[in-house]
Amino acid sequence: MWRAFITGNELGGDARKKCVLYQEVDGTPYEVDLPLTSNVDPDELREKIGLPSYIDLNYFPLKSAMVTLWATINAPKLHELYPEAFEKKISDNPIRALLFGGAAVKILCKSANAGGPLARHIKDIDFIIPKKQGMSFCKLLLNMDKAFGTQFKYFRTKGDVLFNAMRQGQRYRIRTINGITEEGFPTVAVLDIFCDYIDLRHRIEVKDSFENCRENLCTIGLENLILSKSQFIMDYPKSETHVLKEHKQEFRILPYEHYASDKIVLGMEEKDARDVCAIFLDHPVDEGKDEISPNKMKKALEKDRKLALTVTLNLQNLANRTEFMEKWLKKSDVTTISNRINELLKYLPKVDKKWDKPWWNTAVETPMIE
Repeated sequence: MWRAFITGNELGGDARKKCVLYQEVDGTPYEVDLPLTSNVDPDELREKIGLPSYIDLNYFPLKSAMVTLWATINAPKLHELYPEAFEKKISDNPIRALLFGGAAVKILCKSANAGGPLARHIKDIDFIIPKKQGMSFCKLLLNMDKAFGTQFKYFRTKGDVLFNAMRQGQRYRIRTINGITEEGFPTVAVLDIFCDYIDLRHRIEVKDSFENCRENLCTIGLENLILSKSQFIMDYPKSETHVLKEHKQEFRILPYEHYASDKIVLGMEEKDARDVCAIFLDHPVDEGKDEISPNKMKKALEKDRKLALTVTLNLQNLANRTEFMEKWLKKSDVTTISNRINELLKYLPKVDKKWDKPWWNTAVETPMIE
């Protein structure tokens, strides 16, 4: 995240404040005028989309997400509604942009919002879209400020343009305002845009979610959200176990005795564990609406044994760490979560193959232990 800085320009005796959101190495600035503007009501747009009223729109990333989602749904007519921002039609069809990550959890889980026991700060939002709509989505984002106000400004740096070109339409990176300080100054973060699937430690296919985007409240859905959260895994030197204890992260140690003898295997971070807890606290395991479907989970994991092992290790570890969950939850809620995870695990495939080296993608950024 970058903190913008302010410049003042004297024009005809009037001081006009500009905020530099980002500056290239060659000095090229990306600026926005202050004060930031907004000509839409995100809560009204949330209601039009049909998303729950418990979503905490006092939190800026979610406010921005509501405006962006409404714009994607109405993409075919934005050039008519906002001709000063969109000279041409952005898309013949609505852009099927779905949220995943912490923002999606907040949309699907009341307990993850303000006043809920599992509410947490999220620094940004993450989108996934069909690959064929990638360019259209980027064009829409880059004109959002002209239509809805400068609070909703997106921009690309030279590095972002290069990043996007190298990924050949499979992934995009754009900068966005992700918060406004008490003084009215914007903060900036990177917006990650995935296409068709989430490719991190494991590959999570979400194409089916695009067909049910409104049913899943503009997210990738409960099952894919669990998979995307519980796919995180890494190894760590056994000799450094004391570092985990110093940083109170020993809860991440997964019980997998087949790995290299000088290493231990670590699972998801606390932020992801909290989000998974929220999903299981707010949603029972069954095949009904707003429930976690064991059949969908089973079908996804039967296709990928490596993903299945990582997910089941993470979920079983969380179910067993009742003392860890009691940091945020009362015992009855902890019992509910553990019981629901164990119920789901009965349906998921058991992986007999034993790996002594990474069975996951290691060519991704590994977070520091801190």
